[in-house]
Amino acid sequence: MTLISRASAPDEERWRLYNRIAWRILPLILAGYTIATIDRMNVAFAKLQMGDDLGLSATMYGFGAGVFFVGYCLFEIPSNMMLHKVGARVWLARIMIMWGLLSAATMFVTTPFQFYMIRFLLGVSEAGFYPGALLFLTYWFPRFARGQAISILLLGTSLAAILGGPLAGTIMEFLDMAGGLRGWQWLFLVEGLPATFLGIVVLIVLRNRPSDAKWLNPREKELVNADLAADGDQQSGGRKRFGDAFRNINIWCLVLANFCNLCTLYAIQFWLPTIIQDVSQTGIFATGMIAAGLAVIPMAVLILNARHSDKTGERRWHAVGGFCASCIALSLAGAFNNSAFIVLGALVIAQCGVQIAATSIFSLPATFVAGAAAAAGFALITTIGNFAGYASPFVIGILNDATGNFSAAFFGLAAIALAGAATILSIPALRKSPAEP
Repeated sequence: MTLISRASAPDEERWRLYNRIAWRILPLILAGYTIATIDRMNVAFAKLQMGDDLGLSATMYGFGAGVFFVGYCLFEIPSNMMLHKVGARVWLARIMIMWGLLSAATMFVTTPFQFYMIRFLLGVSEAGFYPGALLFLTYWFPRFARGQAISILLLGTSLAAILGGPLAGTIMEFLDMAGGLRGWQWLFLVEGLPATFLGIVVLIVLRNRPSDAKWLNPREKELVNADLAADGDQQSGGRKRFGDAFRNINIWCLVLANFCNLCTLYAIQFWLPTIIQDVSQTGIFATGMIAAGLAVIPMAVLILNARHSDKTGERRWHAVGGFCASCIALSLAGAFNNSAFIVLGALVIAQCGVQIAATSIFSLPATFVAGAAAAAGFALITTIGNFAGYASPFVIGILNDATGNFSAAFFGLAAIALAGAATILSIPALRKSPAEP
């Protein structure tokens, strides 16, 4: 099985080399992001029991789910700059070990305030993992393979739903009151600690750059470094200093586009179990199984889109297509809010759109800036984008309390997706040609 498409590589030697690299590092990065996403999403399932136990209204839950991103965003840029300085191996391991311990500690909260505090601290501890992983991939994969490498990382979102949904449903339904603990408490314990264990593995196994990899021979290291250097020299225009990221209009367009995309992503992640229960009247275990089923199609779409985008070198219209798919799907969900079939089908399409747009968005920063500027650029895009993780669940909670359904929220998310498409079309560098600059 190949992770990098033969059609996207310039020759047979490079195709084999980058597939070998992909199999060495991508499974570990994918596992980390999958666990990170599970640790973000498990609060959505915990809410089904924890809400009553802690006295959380929909608005209070939305605030608590979202305050994670306040801590996350405050420390994301400093964290990514530290990764660029000390290396991915040490820094990603540090992040994973800390967030795993704090995620497990959520089992001890007894009041809404404690819930808010642990979510904030969890955000602080996890800050920098996602942009750090994205930056790390730019150290190993040149332009013709980067979209596919990023798509493997993004598979963690769907894998988290496929694995996390049934696991959460099983834990909460069958371990409830085991040992005197509620199901949601077991959920945080069982799903939190694996991040700490994987962080130790990362510290032992991961290598920062191709030059550090003993499993690459000198010829292979030379090829990778030459490909990466050629990409940087041709596309970044010498923009390598920290401040260059903040002065680049293309980066700021990606910031806004990513914010729009994450509004949909986090709305679905934090509210999907509640939406499923509202429209289908299922139990917790069945809700987890349905959530898992809804994540299968977006996985296939993500890989196919990334391969086509790398093969053609086109990013702009792939991203626009993803935003438009989300917009149309969410509009249908809002218009037919009482139909379980239409709402759940529309959410599948919206998730496909999110994944398509995300692959294109995060394939682009390293074409506009390099070095420290790339580290700052990735962090800036994810930092401001992740404020959507605070705003989106909170606003949806307010709208749900006010209207009694999700129709208004779906229409609002559709408008935001449309704004994301317009932002991608406005990126100056992408208006010069149909492919990357």
